Formats: sequence, C-alpha cells, structure tokens
Amino acid sequence: MKAPLRRWFAELRATPGEREAREAIARLRVRRAGDSATIDEGDGDDVSSLTDDCVSTVQLERGVYASIPTREGRVRLLEQARRAARDEVIMHVTVTDEKSHVGRLAIDAPRVAMRAVGLPAAEPGDRIGPERFAHCFFDEEALLEELDRARLVLARRSGFTFTLRRGQPSREAAESVASEMARVVALVREVDERRASETPARVLERMRARGVGAACRGPIGRARLRRAIGWVDAFVPGAANCYRRVLLEIALDAGAARETIVFGLDVGSTGHVAFEGREERAFDVAFAIPATQP
Repeated sequence: MKAPLRRWFAELRATPGEREAREAIARLRVRRAGDSATIDEGDGDDVSSLTDDCVSTVQLERGVYASIPTREGRVRLLEQARRAARDEVIMHVTVTDEKSHVGRLAIDAPRVAMRAVGLPAAEPGDRIGPERFAHCFFDEEALLEELDRARLVLARRSGFTFTLRRGQPSREAAESVASEMARVVALVREVDERRASETPARVLERMRARGVGAACRGPIGRARLRRAIGWVDAFVPGAANCYRRVLLEIALDAGAARETIVFGLDVGSTGHVAFEGREERAFDVAFAIPATQP
C-alpha cells in the first residue's frame, strides 16, 4: 500500500478520545516566574498544581493548545488556565486554511459522514501523525466556540497570539457559510479581472468602496465569510491566491474594508498579501496600505 493511502486509512481509523486527552494534559508542565505561569511540555510542575487565582497571567506556549485531542480536552485545559489566571490567559494557536482544502475533502469530509451515522471517527481538523497529534483550526469559529465554553473572551490578538479574559460569550446571529459562498461566487470573476488589470492601490480603493456598504460582521460572521472565500479561492482555475482572498473579504465586509492591508515581498520569491496583524510572516520588504475611509 502506498504511503499516502496508508496515511489516509490511518487518519480515518484513529479515534482519539478522553483517555488520549487526559494523557496529553498530563504531559504538560507549568513553570512559574514572578506573577506568571507558562504551560508547555518542558520541565516544571504538573498542570494540576495550578490553584485558583494563583498568578496574574497564564501563557500556553506555541503548539500546546493544538496538541490536546478533543474539544472537551482543550476546553478543560483552558478552564484550568482561566481559574489560575487573575487577569489574562495568553495562548498561541495557528489559524490558517492555506493549502488545506484537498486534505479536508479527503480526510475531514469522510469523518463528518462517519460521525453522522454513529461511527467512531476523529474530529474534523484532527491530524494524527506517526509521532504526534495536532488539531488544525482552519478559521476562527471553532476556536471561538471553545473559548466560549471555557468562559473566556478575546481581549486582543496579534498574529496567532490570542489574549483572553474571563467573560460570558456573546451571541451572534451570523449567516450561513452557504449564503456567504453565494456572495463570493457572484463577485470572484470581477475581482480577478480587476486585480489583473488595475494597480493595487486602485483595486483596493474600488473594493473598499464596495465593502463599506456591506454588512459589518462579528467574529463568527467574519470567520464564516473567510471560510467561504477559502473554499471558492481554492478551486478557482489557475491557483489559490492570497491577493484574491483579501480583495473578496474587503469587498464583502464593512469591517474588513476599514482594515490595513500588508503587501510582503521576498527577494527571489513570490509575495504575500494579508490583513495587518492576522498572520505571522517576515519579509525582506513589506508595505502597508491603510484604509482612507473614516
């Protein structure tokens, strides 16, 4: 059996559950420095040593949160951090759907179908490698739902570093991904024509002008819009394109239309376009185009 097929069968057979979640949390350690605590897989005390309000800040290091199987396991870890932190919980979680769509069709779609008929299957987004587990967050909605369950709210974000505070979840009546996808499909051809024929400043101006008249979505609505854009972009003839995705989001959401866009360039390589503060990438040259609208 070829390696990709073996990997596919392994992903569909794997069913990490409560036992695996407890084992993963048990491997974590806490290091204290002053009035803060850091959770990682290095040296230190057991996570259970954290007591209520024992430090000002609890930080989950890069990769820690995604290494915990099951939503219940991740929420339980967040609840421990929330109880221990008087002020803030800080965690690093990569949120990206780049180059993920074929794998999601091959791995996650069968999992959804299996779970729908009562068969055991891993959660969509789980990736079970030969050495370690990782859960992938393809947009912010699933992550925000887990924060809500742990009674944490997002205070601020820098790239993939999320700063959280205690709070009650807000309810947002977001539109469905199918509705958002219809809007994206209706606009994608115009966006492609303009990005190929107009300067970045001009096409951004046009898309911003369209976007300021669109709905201003909340966090869940923006996540669903980005999910719809990602799926359409992934299967547009030619190739997926970050510039296309940004232009579509600007044109379809009033909040996005008012955000700064960063163009990054590397010598001898292709560039990248993104919203300021959403991703973590370094470039040889980067320049920002802020919105001019009030």
